Amino acid sequence: MNFKQVSALLCVSTVLSMNVIVSKALAQEAPSIQFGNAIGSGGCSIEDQLAGSDGRTLSIILKDMSAKNGKRQRCLLRVDTIIPSGFHVQDVQILYQGSTEVSSGSGGANLSRSYIFTGGALGVSKATPTTTKFTSSEPLFQAQDNLTVASASCGGQGQLGINMIAQSSPGSFIVVDTADINAGDVKLHIDIAPC
Repeated sequence: MNFKQVSALLCVSTVLSMNVIVSKALAQEAPSIQFGNAIGSGGCSIEDQLAGSDGRTLSIILKDMSAKNGKRQRCLLRVDTIIPSGFHVQDVQILYQGSTEVSSGSGGANLSRSYIFTGGALGVSKATPTTTKFTSSEPLFQAQDNLTVASASCGGQGQLGINMIAQSSPGSFIVVDTADINAGDVKLHIDIAPC
């Protein structure tokens, strides 16, 4: 290979590398998702919600989501979304935070959750119901679900539904709300990609 061929090859590879870098940077700057007001029912309510600065994260602060001494508490959350035109949902990460108190000899506590997605751009969740069991006290627990989504269309309205059940055995307590200053929210993050 002579000097001109090496020079031409270097120019082509530099331009190609720059295009890949620019394309990758543009792909990472997806527009914001519009979140409607979260609605809680079935025994819990929403104290507050805060949209993240990235435009794809929503923190939901729950009220009255706790179970103590053999009781159970159910919470149905619904969040309306508008996915930008030309984009669809790829993945959804949901982080639960709370605390548990488990006495020795107690059967512990658990947090069960399942999901339903409605609306084209949100697609269909491929997640099976999940349960996290706590057999010891945790002043601050974090449980994260990573959901893969099969979108039916690009952009538009949709709704994410979360069904949570907090269950305690005698001698245990679980909270997923703001009663405990160290705990208390559900964080929702949605990754979108161009169609």
